[in-house]
Amino acid sequence: MFDSLTIKDARPIVWLKRSIATVFGLLLLIGAVSSHRAYFQVRSLDVNAPQLLTDWSVVEVAVVCSGRNRVDVEAELIQGQHAEALLNFHVPGNDLAFFDPRAQHALVSTALTKETLMHFEPGPARLRVVATGRPQWGRRPPPTVRELDVTIQSR
Repeated sequence: MFDSLTIKDARPIVWLKRSIATVFGLLLLIGAVSSHRAYFQVRSLDVNAPQLLTDWSVVEVAVVCSGRNRVDVEAELIQGQHAEALLNFHVPGNDLAFFDPRAQHALVSTALTKETLMHFEPGPARLRVVATGRPQWGRRPPPTVRELDVTIQSR
């Protein structure tokens, strides 16, 4: 007897249901993009330096991050057991990191001085740059590492 009766919602209720479904769908889409950005925090890491390091040689580090979290970047010159930090900086995240998909860019450079190079012997060395993101969902992303083989010129 009641099978043939269909109850229709009023027009404002239909629009309310549609708008709630639309907002829910948009939040799911934003959450999926934000999850990817939280998982892959460092998009690119480039290091540029001459192969022969002398006084006033310039080491340049370019980083592109997802903007979800702050990323720490460290550059060091390594020869045997001796290592010297050349750069140490942070790439900030976006203020509303969940909703803001814009990438953060950083380009930092430094010139090597006699004081830095005097701690090393002339010969082969390695320039290592490491970018590390922040933990998300109990997982710390693996660091992104770039290394260059360089030669330190005599003092």
